[in-house]
Amino acid sequence: MSKFHTFVQLKELMFAMEQNLGLGEMSEAEKCVFSCIVQATEAGGSITTKAIERHMLTSNLSRPTVFRAIKQLVAKDIITQPSHGKYAVTA
Repeated sequence: MSKFHTFVQLKELMFAMEQNLGLGEMSEAEKCVFSCIVQATEAGGSITTKAIERHMLTSNLSRPTVFRAIKQLVAKDIITQPSHGKYAVTA
């Protein structure tokens, strides 16, 4: 068994989970931004765009890519903007 076997299994598991949750059509950037927002919402609130940009899952994305992903998630009614510059998962 190669040293990458577990990695491949995890990728397959993530792919299956994304499909089951209806996230399969999202871009990779949208999935990363959505994950940040889910984490913040479950911690009891919303998250700022600055915090999204600094998050481990999105820090490698350009600012325009982050904002494009946010715009798409809002348009799809997956996230909401409860106040200026803050986002939360749609209830």
